[in-house]
Amino acid sequence: MHISFTVEPDQARARRAIQTTMGGKLLRLSILGAVVAAIGVVMFVNDIPSGAAPVALGAGLLCFPWLVSRAAAQARTGILGETATYELTDVDVQAHTRSLNVGYRWESVQAVRETPEFWIVTVAGINPLVLPWTQLPPAEAAEARRFLVGRGLLAVAGRESTLGR
Repeated sequence: MHISFTVEPDQARARRAIQTTMGGKLLRLSILGAVVAAIGVVMFVNDIPSGAAPVALGAGLLCFPWLVSRAAAQARTGILGETATYELTDVDVQAHTRSLNVGYRWESVQAVRETPEFWIVTVAGINPLVLPWTQLPPAEAAEARRFLVGRGLLAVAGRESTLGR
């Protein structure tokens, strides 16, 4: 197998990629912000003078995930900010830009998680590589999916599969 595809930079897709990789952490912050803001509103309505502080803190926590993903998408160069060429072969997966080259051998990949837009390639102790699989032509996406399922990296029925289980 040798699949190569090029993806033009897209700030909205970069933000979605960051939100996808950080998803659980950002959701927990939003929930915490909503709870703290609700407590502050209850305090404020009951004329407790310090009620404004939890409202402000809760609002900040609610906005924080959106601001973090937006700032990270704007600040990141390399794969998210430049035209990237992705290559999937029988041996490895690579992403190339003018300023950055990232590649992982399939033996070192722990898992590949599929989302509606991305494949998130996870290697221990290293930031995940996010492959926008929807940018692949359908035939090549199906071939790559079969390869990943065959290696035990991608689950067939939407369940996450990992090596070494």
